[in-house]
Amino acid sequence: MHGIKCFSHIMLYVADLERAVDWYCKTLGFTPNFVVPNIFASLRHDDWGCRVDLHPSEADGKDVGHGPIPYFLVDDIEATLASLKEAGVKVGPVKQEGDSPLFASIWDSESNALGLEQEVIR
Repeated sequence: MHGIKCFSHIMLYVADLERAVDWYCKTLGFTPNFVVPNIFASLRHDDWGCRVDLHPSEADGKDVGHGPIPYFLVDDIEATLASLKEAGVKVGPVKQEGDSPLFASIWDSESNALGLEQEVIR
């Protein structure tokens, strides 16, 4: 429906990106996909088959510790956003951080953020 293929990953806001990357890697056994210092990190756990992305909160941000954001994988982010917008869903702009895949936010009926990420074909 609307171009969504499957679950992609969880995004968490963190107060200290370097500390969080270190904790996830040393404590839980994650491996970095990539880290853009002070901006963004994507980690994977091959044994668990999952991915966690870490994003620093803005100074004094209220988003740290207030829940993760689930992301869903899409083939064509622009087409998916257009379809969702046509269905009355609030959609945000397409973004990219460093070498990350294209991504965007949408919001459910209760104003909870959900993420979409365009699949990268390698």
